[in-house]
Parts: sequence; C-alpha cells; structure tokens
Amino acid sequence: MEQVVAYVKAALAQLSGAGPEARGWSERGPQLAAFLLLAVGLWALAWIFKRLTFLLAGRLGGVARRRLAGVWDLLFWGGLLAVGSSVFGVGDPQRVVQAVLRLVFVYLVWVALEALIDHRLVRRGLDRNLVLLARYVAVTLLVVWGAYLVAGPEIAPIVGALGVLGLAVGLAAQDTFSNFIAGIILLMDRPFQIGDWVHIGEEYGQVEGLTLRTTRLRTPDNEYVAIPNSVVAGGEIKNLSAGGPLRLRVPVGVAYRHDTREVRKVLERVVAEHPSLLADPAPEVLVTGLGESSVDFTLVVWIPEREIPNYPVITAQLLEAAKIALDEAGIEIPFPQRTVWFPEPLRVIQETPSGG
Repeated sequence: MEQVVAYVKAALAQLSGAGPEARGWSERGPQLAAFLLLAVGLWALAWIFKRLTFLLAGRLGGVARRRLAGVWDLLFWGGLLAVGSSVFGVGDPQRVVQAVLRLVFVYLVWVALEALIDHRLVRRGLDRNLVLLARYVAVTLLVVWGAYLVAGPEIAPIVGALGVLGLAVGLAAQDTFSNFIAGIILLMDRPFQIGDWVHIGEEYGQVEGLTLRTTRLRTPDNEYVAIPNSVVAGGEIKNLSAGGPLRLRVPVGVAYRHDTREVRKVLERVVAEHPSLLADPAPEVLVTGLGESSVDFTLVVWIPEREIPNYPVITAQLLEAAKIALDEAGIEIPFPQRTVWFPEPLRVIQETPSGG
C-alpha cells in the first residue's frame, strides 16, 4: 500500500512538474493500483460537480443542463488521460492538462453557440434547413479551431498528412462523398423543410431529419426510411406541404346510358358530406373524359394542411362513398368491354363428319 501511495504522490507531483521519472516495468502493479485509485477519485469529483450543475442550472432546459454537465465528463476523461500519463510515465502530463483545458473552452463556446442557435434562430422562425446548415458549419469551424488550439503550429504537417489520407479515402468512398456534397446542396437549395410531407421517388413520408449523408423520412406506417442524399438531389421531389391546402383529384367512371346531370348531383352530395374537405375552395365534380367504356368524372376537392398526412385515406373514403351512393341511385360503374361489328350478318355452317 505504501508503494501505491508513493505512486499517487509521484503522479500528483509530476502533474505539477516536480515528479520523478517513471519506474521500470517490474513495478507496474502498484502503478496500476495508483492509477485506479486516482481514477475513482476523479470519477467521484466529476459526479459531485455534475449533480451540483443540475441543481444550479435548474431553470435551464434539459438539453442545456446536459450540455453543461458534459463539461465534467470531458474534464474526467481528460484528467484520466493526464493521470495515466503521469503514473505510467508516458508523454508530458502538463501538456495533456493544457490540451484538455483548451478543449473544454472550445466545448463551452459550442454550448454558447448552440444556445444562441436554439433561442435566437429557431424561435424566430428561421428555416430549419438553414439552422441545420448553421450547426454543421459551426461544428466544422470549432473542430478545426480546437485542433489548432491543441496542436498549435505543429498541426500543419498533420493537415498535410490528413489531406493525402483524405484523397485516398475519397477515391475509395466516392458514394459517401457524393452524398456529402448532395447534402450540402439540399441544405442550400431547400426543396423541403423538416416536418414537410414529401414524395421522393416511390417513398412517401414526413421529413424527420437531414444529415450530410441521408435524408430520413417517417412513413404513415411509422417506418423510418433513410434515402441517400445523392438519390434525393438527383431525383424528383414532390413537396405536399409547401403550398398550404392540398388539392385531390379522385376519378370515378359511370356508364354512358346515365344522365351526367343526375350523376353530378349524386357525387356532389358525396363531397358535401365528407367532414375533412374544405368548403373554400369549393369542391367540384367535373366530366374529364369520354372513355372507351365510361364517362369519366373527377372529384376535385381540397383538404387543409393538417390533413395532408391522411390524404391516401381520404381518397379511399371518397371512392368508397361514391360507390355506395351510385349503387343506391342505380347508377352503373362499368367494367371495360368491347362491341364487335361485322359488315355482313354471320352465317353458321354446320358440317357433318364423314361416315356419320
């Protein structure tokens, strides 16, 4: 135990710049025990200060409290690294402490920026895509700044090495890079906002999030779909929420022998009785085609923005209600049929088999 206490004192002395050199490998057992003892002490201090932070920051939101409490997590892991460096004689513990304190400063700047973005930009109604872009830009700049604060002028060769490595990785991961560029384009072009209901290719759902790699939708079946940004940016996007109320066109066909005026009256009652449709703009029942087997009517109706997620269900309800109303009125909904005409009357010739 005396050796463990000696290593604890030596580690603390090294953190202050006055400790002895690291011992040989034969004494790693007491060194490990000293390290574990200091780690437990650091964890206890971090836990106590986190609790105090939660109590003192009670008026702040939950996210803000967690961000402030994260400072103590960062200090704990940084302190653990510094203690390990001093106990095992690896590296300069004083430089580790300086680097950790600089990272804590950068983290506090990020907390302040995040609070500014949430309380100023979001609450003032700025487009959420632009807010997301502002977050990405802020994080990128802070990462670069934090790397410079930690490494200083020595970061230049590191950046050069990362540039060569990045070129090799970029050639090996072209799809990921194209998704990254497409994500930036979508954030700047803003074909949709977070929360909009969209058709992207064959997928339909509400935009839940936009990362630098994928666009994420939640479908009406509560399925989460992640679509690569390159597919979204290069394909067709139908935004159903961008223009307010949505117009639906529901086709209905009836037989030619029925009076179109009577059919219109029946279908007008159908759209008038549906509770989800807007009265202004008024719904319309139009003859939109004379098909091969039917007179084609279209129910042109408008639904409010809050009903957009349910538009497939409303369409199905209108079709069912139209079928029931037409059946009750004795109006036929025909199926495809063909009438074949011959220029001359057909003659039937019956032949008797030979030997019959």
